[in-house]
Amino acid sequence: MLRKIAIGLLACLAFGVCSAAEGTAENGWISLFNGQNLDGWKASENQGTFTVKDGELVVHGARSHLFYAGPVNGATFKNFEFMADVKTTQGSNSGIYFHTAYQDTDWPRKGYECQVNTSHSDRKKTGGLYAIQDVIDNAPSRDGQWFHYYIKVEGKHVIIKIDGKTTVDWTEPEGWVPPQGMEGRKIGQGTFAIQGHDPKSLVYFKNIQVRPLDPIKVVVVTGGHGFEHDPFFKLFQGYRDIQYVEAAQKDDSELFEDIGNWDYDVIVLYNMSQNISPKRQENFKALLKRGVGLVALHHAQGAFNTWEDYRQIIGAKYPLKPQEIDGKQFATGTYDHDMDMNVKIADPKHPITQGMSDFTIHDETYKGIWFAPDNHVLLTTDHPKSDATICWTRPAGNTRVVFLQLGHDGKAYANPNYRQLIVRSIRWSAGRL
Repeated sequence: MLRKIAIGLLACLAFGVCSAAEGTAENGWISLFNGQNLDGWKASENQGTFTVKDGELVVHGARSHLFYAGPVNGATFKNFEFMADVKTTQGSNSGIYFHTAYQDTDWPRKGYECQVNTSHSDRKKTGGLYAIQDVIDNAPSRDGQWFHYYIKVEGKHVIIKIDGKTTVDWTEPEGWVPPQGMEGRKIGQGTFAIQGHDPKSLVYFKNIQVRPLDPIKVVVVTGGHGFEHDPFFKLFQGYRDIQYVEAAQKDDSELFEDIGNWDYDVIVLYNMSQNISPKRQENFKALLKRGVGLVALHHAQGAFNTWEDYRQIIGAKYPLKPQEIDGKQFATGTYDHDMDMNVKIADPKHPITQGMSDFTIHDETYKGIWFAPDNHVLLTTDHPKSDATICWTRPAGNTRVVFLQLGHDGKAYANPNYRQLIVRSIRWSAGRL
């Protein structure tokens, strides 16, 4: 079985063709269309042009464009692979845009169009980069038959394949001047859009997926608490799609002093720093509003202990001293080292925990924590020296937040389940899972 899977994956890589079944988070492919409704998509003028039937996106009606606006990668793609299965009907026209942006009316002014046209009167046919490198007259597709559309953009290099056959291999040249009236046809970044061309056109799409090629840029915030440095950072190593840097805080929160040139997709908090000025607080919240993901670990539960917004952001607070929280009195939180904890998967359907089984970990326990009532709990434990909840997710601004209470030292870091939880949490918070 493993040999068959390996051969199948090699075929995908060689021909740029992968089925929906192969489009899983394990190989980097992520679905953009759920086959049930238009969640994550936003139509422009004439919204009735796009409907969903029998797991297929049906494009039929007056001119309109359906822009991807969902959570995957924050709906912003630069370097990527894209694939979809497409079926045209007699005389129909459509297209797939990339590096585009939502607009209410007209043809998209930003980005490139990959043509979908088997028998429409336009001579520019399926598989062409419209008005840039066209496929003229002889379409590689057939009406009434599903064909596989593959697009890859890396740097300024664009490849289009139809059923595994390359139809476009084009690189945007330096000093590129787009065709007149198409000034927005430049390599940059943006979202995808499906074109509804005209009322006579009827085109179907399914298995719409993307594989981002840019690594997730992660900044790991440390400071205010000791830890086993090198074993901890091994947790972030060995992944093609994750690129990390450490931000060891000397002034408690200086990373958030100036976010003008911010270039990270995910913040991982493994600090227990306390001081954060009003300006830095606002910058932190602005990043979350911008869609930067947040993964907080272990003793970060006790960070910024006097900042009220922080406990709402992460969904918990470790009381460093007796205090009242939301009308309830809390004693100082407790902790115990070197405990063997039974961990239960509370939500086996969540992308972070899907396919995982209950496990045991040797770690530090926390007890006496304030938890936000709207946390979505992923992991629990029955250890008597721990609160039951030990991992959860929650929304904050326009981002995704994960808190994983586990992770005190090298014994926990070495647990393969912990490593899996870390990488999945990063991918999920970045919109890659």
